[in-house]
Amino acid sequence: MSGPAGVAAPRPRGGAPWRRTTPRGVLVLGMHRSGTSAATRLVNLLGPATCAPGDMVRGPWNPSGHFESRSLMHLNNALLTQMGRTWWYPPPAGADYDAVAAGITTTPAQGRRALRRAHRSEPWVWKDPRTSVLLPFWRRALGPRLAAVVVVRNPLEVARSLQRRHGLPVAFGVALWERYNRLILAHSAGMPVLVTRYADLVADAAGWAAGTRDFLAGLGMHLAPDDAAVGDFVDPELRHSAFSRDDVADAAPEALALADALESAAGPNACFAPPSLPPEPAGVGAALDTVGPGREPDWRPPPWAADARGAPAAGTDCQP
Repeated sequence: MSGPAGVAAPRPRGGAPWRRTTPRGVLVLGMHRSGTSAATRLVNLLGPATCAPGDMVRGPWNPSGHFESRSLMHLNNALLTQMGRTWWYPPPAGADYDAVAAGITTTPAQGRRALRRAHRSEPWVWKDPRTSVLLPFWRRALGPRLAAVVVVRNPLEVARSLQRRHGLPVAFGVALWERYNRLILAHSAGMPVLVTRYADLVADAAGWAAGTRDFLAGLGMHLAPDDAAVGDFVDPELRHSAFSRDDVADAAPEALALADALESAAGPNACFAPPSLPPEPAGVGAALDTVGPGREPDWRPPPWAADARGAPAAGTDCQP
């Protein structure tokens, strides 16, 4: 995605806030490999707390850490299983979503209790890319006092990252990117939402954090930023690939309409209104259906995430 560094704007779009109450928590949403871990840590450095230390996902999959709850990740996997889905075979976008979601047997009250066990103080920040495709459940469970920070990365960068780490075909990675981001846009309607670019986060972490701070403070959230830590957090060298809009037009033209819609939505929205989109390209469902609910993609862990016997290193869960 292209655009100037930073996300600050003088006033959020969308009129009056959707609820005139301070958010208890911040959901960081985005497709896997989109920079949600770095974004969560930066939000955490502004003041909102991550999960209890003993519940933190640890391991070498992200050099800077995942900053997400293991117990809530397992719960999200269970919710997807109840829907007959997985993170790599997400629910459908559009009118069919509700029929699939009707398979969920976990109650919103159970979800609310699970989050309170994982996040013991307020305000909190929670990231799990699976939440991006389970947002209707979590909005029912947690109520209206939520804000969302969405991280958008170029679809080819996401797909190349999945290919590099797990051998997934680029077309499959682009299809996952499309489905995740369509569900985020549709299901965050009416929320206070800040749409940000991964490229901005990497290029100027301090500017990204300043825009996020202004957005959250504007919603009434009390913040205590650690400005020194923010400036040192993101290493631009961790961005292993960079693609432009023209690259998407050449290599994945079916993703261009959504990429442009996400670009148009970038910035703070007090009451998010999803942009207008054409129907999901037929190739997205066709690519995802090659896996379906009963097959696991033939991915591989990166060499540095395996021990001498080839098994996953301790503390990892073999998830991109």
